[in-house]
Amino acid sequence: MRVHELLDHWAERTPDEIYLSDDDRSLTWEQVRLWTHRIGNWLAATLQPGDRFAVLDRNSLEMVALYFGASRAGVVPVPLNFRLAPPEWKYIVEDAGCGLAVVHEEYADPLTAVLPDLAVSVLRDDAPSLVRFSREALAFPDDEVDRDISPDAVYHQMYTSGTTGKPKGAMVTHRAACTNALQIQMALDSTRKATLCVMPLFHAGAALQILAYTSGGCSIHVVRNFDQTKVRHRMADRRIRLLTLAPAMIQTMIADPLATRLDLDALETVVYGSAPMAVFVLERAIEVFGSEFIQAYGMTESCAVATILTPEDHNKALESRPEILASAGRPVLGTAIRVVDRDGRELPRGQVGEIVVRGPQLMIGYWNLADASRAALAGGWLHTGDAGYVDEDGYLYISDRVKDMIISGGENIYPREVEEVLFAMDEIADVAVIGVPSERWGESPVAVVVTAPGATVDEQSVLDHCRAHLARFKCPIAVTFVDALPRSAVGKVLKRELREPYRQNMSRSVT
Repeated sequence: MRVHELLDHWAERTPDEIYLSDDDRSLTWEQVRLWTHRIGNWLAATLQPGDRFAVLDRNSLEMVALYFGASRAGVVPVPLNFRLAPPEWKYIVEDAGCGLAVVHEEYADPLTAVLPDLAVSVLRDDAPSLVRFSREALAFPDDEVDRDISPDAVYHQMYTSGTTGKPKGAMVTHRAACTNALQIQMALDSTRKATLCVMPLFHAGAALQILAYTSGGCSIHVVRNFDQTKVRHRMADRRIRLLTLAPAMIQTMIADPLATRLDLDALETVVYGSAPMAVFVLERAIEVFGSEFIQAYGMTESCAVATILTPEDHNKALESRPEILASAGRPVLGTAIRVVDRDGRELPRGQVGEIVVRGPQLMIGYWNLADASRAALAGGWLHTGDAGYVDEDGYLYISDRVKDMIISGGENIYPREVEEVLFAMDEIADVAVIGVPSERWGESPVAVVVTAPGATVDEQSVLDHCRAHLARFKCPIAVTFVDALPRSAVGKVLKRELREPYRQNMSRSVT
């Protein structure tokens, strides 16, 4: 199966029903199908099969259409995070060898300033047509694209967030993307529902969300930017039944004094993932949203999703097993999870090691990085870089990133465990625990804290709280207060940035 066939399936069955909309436009399945034919023919006339092209925009109907049009033409979209700096765009475009960029006018000048020789097609808000592609693109016919694309051809090349180093281009095939979309569609039971696209479409999880919703024949309302008030209003006036949110978005929405269930009476399901969420935040979210919750765990290299914590799991947790709320769930259909030691040996249930994944949705490798690809997919298993364990019932628990684990005096400390304890303090709005150089212990944990609005808390109170709930060796030896934590576009804390001052200036090491 090729990605565009997910769209064609429903365009044949419900051609006149609304498929895509934003605040100004509503398009039927058949309109979008024909529109993607034009885009596909334009891309096929511009690029050869397998060629890469960059996409730079906020969420838009055009961005959705580009994914499907590229699928028809057999060319490979390389989405760029609009929050990156122009030199970071330049690195990705040059690494991927993109011969074209389709760019919203907001970003055209800064992109061409660093890549003056790159061919650029600009999306303009004042375009006279219903859609905002160039006249050149829309001049192409809406006939089927004359290219035979293999299901095993690369569908997209998403770059990893680079939270621990240079971004790498993860290559995902049509077969893998369609499989993961159908795996998620089965888990969501989302057939013919009104959905909201809020997560940024340059992100693997959001791109998969579009495919999963499409495979279920859902209508998709696209929100250009996350704004809690706007999202709440769209949930109400569009009668949204299903949406996906990052934990940081959920935290923002439930902190709003206006967050009430009165706005959300049509809502059935909230899907969350992409970053850890404290258990107490999840409990509050369930109370505020009044809907089912589903957690999805995965990464760019697994197309997006490897495990699911189902609504039934959430209910079980609330009724009798609260520890399950801290779980990432169990594998989706056709997927296997193991936890292994540093030598790749499988560990017993309950023992912490590296999480590895096997399934049909995995990437085929990193672009132009043969050694990194072999290491990441050693033995046919994706080595996630996440540390965790599997309990006796098969639930996966994420302890932390392997690279974020702190080794202090020979003891392993998982920052997430410490962060969960600190999140229980009402005075703390956000927190990250990092390892910093220690002359005595090798590394020691330090807490970086964002104080809750209107609250007052000092270092000693934070340390005392930790000592009351954690083994002494796990407790931070210092607390730093900041206005905000650095985060990626999908809410992941950039711990590398927090550690960097200590790495650069070893005189800041602790004893």
